[in-house]
Amino acid sequence: MKLYCNRYSHFKDPLVCAVSCPFRARCRDFALFYAANREAVEARLHGYLDLRRERSPEQVPSPMGGRIVLEVKRSMPEAMYIWIGADDRAELISHQEALRRAERGAKPKHIYKVAQEMELRYQLVPRRRIEKAKREVATEEARAAARRARLRAVETTEAAETEEAPKAAPKRRRAK
Repeated sequence: MKLYCNRYSHFKDPLVCAVSCPFRARCRDFALFYAANREAVEARLHGYLDLRRERSPEQVPSPMGGRIVLEVKRSMPEAMYIWIGADDRAELISHQEALRRAERGAKPKHIYKVAQEMELRYQLVPRRRIEKAKREVATEEARAAARRARLRAVETTEAAETEEAPKAAPKRRRAK
């Protein structure tokens, strides 16, 4: 994977943008590339960070300015609970299992209802920037299409006028 950098006028690996480019959050090209190839970029980033952790754990770079966000991985259609027992061990159990345990006299230290499974991810480019870049590209494409259509209309109109207009007969001079 290579990405052309308009700021530095060369091709570079998106990993360079993700880890060390100070313009990453404002870069429209990286935002569009990241939106299209998010999984691949994040997989390479995680692989790179894991490799760096193995070599020197104290000097692992974090993605500069990358925000850590929680995203909904999936919503749970049925009620699930996190049961934290007296030994501080957490278990994910169903509603029926929680009732069964309560009937047996087991009492949790804490119990939480779970509605969604979440995933912790790096967000290298803020979503608003990605959406803004996509809107700008769509607007530019629409304008270019309108320009092309207008040019075609003018060309066909001029061609039609030259074909339709009969040649005028030469003017005769009147004799005096």
